Amino acid sequence: MSKPITDVFHSEREYYEALLSCVKQILEAYVEEVVESDINGVLKQVGGRVLYKSDLKGLLHTYEKENANSVRHELFEELKQIRRKGQLTMRHGVVISMEYLLRAFGLSDFEAYMFILTWACEVDHNLGLLLSFLNEKNGLCIPTIRICIRTYALDWREEMELQQSCIDRWSLLSWLFVGMYDRCRSLEQGNTEGVLEMGLKLDHRMVTYLQDYNSYDPLLEDFVQYDYSEDTEIWIHQAVAGGLKRLHDEEEEPTVYYLQGEYGSGKKHQIISFCQSRRQDVLLVDSGKLFNSSHKLELLIFRLMRESILRGSAAICFVDVAAESGDDDVSKEAMEQILWNMRAWNRSFYVTSIHPWNGMIRNMGRTVCKITIPQTTTDERIILWRKFLEGVAVPEDMNLEFLADKYILSAGAIRHSVEDYLGQMRMENSEPKMTWLLEACRHQLDHRLGNDAIYIPAKYEWDDLILPGPQKKMLRDACDQVMYHHLVYHKWGFDKKLAYGKGVSMIFYGPPGTGKTMGAQVIANELDMELYKVDMAGVMSKYVGESEKKLGNIFEQARKSQSILFFDEADVLFGKRTDQKDSNDKYANASTAYLLQKIEEYEGIIILATNLLQNFDNAFLRRFKFIIEFPFTDKDRRLEIWQNVFPDNTPKEELDLEYLAEEFHFSGSQIKNVAVAAAFLAAGEHVPVNMRHILIAVKREMSKIGKTLIASDFGPYYYLMEGGC
Repeated sequence: MSKPITDVFHSEREYYEALLSCVKQILEAYVEEVVESDINGVLKQVGGRVLYKSDLKGLLHTYEKENANSVRHELFEELKQIRRKGQLTMRHGVVISMEYLLRAFGLSDFEAYMFILTWACEVDHNLGLLLSFLNEKNGLCIPTIRICIRTYALDWREEMELQQSCIDRWSLLSWLFVGMYDRCRSLEQGNTEGVLEMGLKLDHRMVTYLQDYNSYDPLLEDFVQYDYSEDTEIWIHQAVAGGLKRLHDEEEEPTVYYLQGEYGSGKKHQIISFCQSRRQDVLLVDSGKLFNSSHKLELLIFRLMRESILRGSAAICFVDVAAESGDDDVSKEAMEQILWNMRAWNRSFYVTSIHPWNGMIRNMGRTVCKITIPQTTTDERIILWRKFLEGVAVPEDMNLEFLADKYILSAGAIRHSVEDYLGQMRMENSEPKMTWLLEACRHQLDHRLGNDAIYIPAKYEWDDLILPGPQKKMLRDACDQVMYHHLVYHKWGFDKKLAYGKGVSMIFYGPPGTGKTMGAQVIANELDMELYKVDMAGVMSKYVGESEKKLGNIFEQARKSQSILFFDEADVLFGKRTDQKDSNDKYANASTAYLLQKIEEYEGIIILATNLLQNFDNAFLRRFKFIIEFPFTDKDRRLEIWQNVFPDNTPKEELDLEYLAEEFHFSGSQIKNVAVAAAFLAAGEHVPVNMRHILIAVKREMSKIGKTLIASDFGPYYYLMEGGC
């Protein structure tokens, strides 16, 4: 016999050559020891074919051995030595796919022999011919489970043990050989008939892995991400990272780690970072594509578990498991399917979702550890902005603290914002602008506020808003509360003193047309925020609880979008409380209390507009930070509005604006209506705007409120109106 192998192989090919030679010798010894022939050397029980023992030996191209009764035992020891040498070779940096595979699946010596013998028959044609003569089924050129047992076992007791072992370990063998996965279902039902005569052929994935250990399972490539190049450093949520590590360290049994958080909150990042700290790869499984695949889910998860083993016990993470339609919690059906099909997996795995865990899910006997990724704080967002903007040209007027405090974005959303900003800057090929960065932030906001409110473009600036000085100062002060929110509440510590009421809530009151909506637009423009107008009459519902549901959804969508909410006709809900004479009064008061609660909880900007402040209950008024009057215009403000109402590009003759401001007591919106109507009259005549156009528009505007003007009502300009326009 050969001496014990103590050195290493110089290449993977040398390892395979040693394996193949040893397998040939084992089969030769089996033929010599076990296969019976008559005195003339004719083999018995070969389906009527006349063959000689020397014919079989010729296929092996090897030599006669002495002491045949002990040869196979020694050869199996030699096979073990070859494998030990292969393992030692791998420690010296030479990759041997076969040896890694055998160890990764935890195969016993006999199971490893089954695999090696099956492989050997595929690479050596003569071995296949030999087995076609040894198999009970003549012509079958691959080993059966029974022939593997017979050529390995040295006595009948060992044969019986190996037969039972194959049945017990069928699920494991299903990963290795073609057809065993389907037969596994029969074995689960107790049907073992004919399993030992099953021919063995390496699964295609095993063959591709032996050829290239960096290859992938083609069935999984559509929904499994193997490689990721992102930085795995944890910049924020270190408490989550520390907690995940402690949970693993104290883990007593395989666990499902369920990470829940908004899109881009870092769920995958936490898992990847933790696994890479343990030098463990992660298979990121797109749950949506997994469940929509045309292949059976159990087959895909079966192959996913196998792929994890082939890739060095890679962690498995099911990403973004969805909710059922209309539900808030994660899908019970989807989670139970994952848990059931992973029941044979004796290791921990991960699941991520934006949806909370559904308490009705059956755990299938597994421990489920639920981890919530919290919303980012302003300080954490500052860290993220600085990290993602490293080496990026930024606008000179960028206020990083305001940006981080204004847009409550996840880590992923901030990264995408920077990418969009860079793309815009390259496309424009100009200096960086703050508007690009703000627009990129808004693109990351996922909301459906437009379903319940009307978006109002914010086009007006401070110069467009004609208000008395004190009112304008209060509006600017309200903007400052947004601009310096982080400084006062976080850096100066006022957030520790206030449990709620950290938003900016305002009431605008005054007659129609005095600029309440314009004031909201000016604030939105100043802060570069989106403005949505909510019609209170549309929100109120006669159905019990429906108003609260609508209001709750509006505030949730506003939180996601960080928008300004502008409630028009707010006195519909905030009028003086009734005495609850009937159930309708009771529910109206309940809706009012609910809205007040949401206003106090909301940390953004809320503006309520009303024509009659006296209709408001005084108990409600003290809850608002700013109550700003938009008074009806006096002559001076009317004159200022007239002076600014026409755009610079509008052609116009000399206009008597003093007369217009003195004689016609219009609100700001009425003056705008007159100016626009006059411009269209002039455009239709192809002449500049003149006093006649304006006076015609004035007459028509007055008619809207039921007042008819005649030529004499226009004083010195009566002659312009004598035509009865």
